Amino acid sequence: MAKPIAPVGQGWRWTWDELGVELHVSNAAATAMKRHRQPFGGVERGGLLFVEPSHPLGLVLARVTPPHAADRAGEHSLIMDPARCVRETRKANAEGLRLIGFWHSHPEETPNLSTIDISNFRSLARRSAVDLPWPVAIIVGRDPGEEGIRAWSVRPDWIYRAVRSAPTDT
Repeated sequence: MAKPIAPVGQGWRWTWDELGVELHVSNAAATAMKRHRQPFGGVERGGLLFVEPSHPLGLVLARVTPPHAADRAGEHSLIMDPARCVRETRKANAEGLRLIGFWHSHPEETPNLSTIDISNFRSLARRSAVDLPWPVAIIVGRDPGEEGIRAWSVRPDWIYRAVRSAPTDT
């Protein structure tokens, strides 16, 4: 069953000029990430990132899955439940969406990839070289402004941080 084209709405756009990649973030995806900022003293939260590869704008981040009760989380750690990740991926694939990475919160204002994040994403890229060779990592910090949510493309040779701007077409 094909999913209808996701409206981008009041989302934003991330670009990786070095890679020649642009990712439009739908309003629904932006809202989902903003809704799950980590409160002071709270635990990390996270989910999966799915794009709509056939969108007229190009790659559009159309779905961000929410945190799940079966995830194991601490203030500085998150292990997503593997069974829920498989279920969510199968459902999204049936709707024409494709997994591009993961998001999670950090207990800091302006988020940055930790050394553990880098290690985990590189390991994921090695294990999933065919299906997910260059995962996108999105970290949601506490800052409600533009720098409060950041994205990276994790490559074997380097990690590239995306630059955020308004979408070209809403």
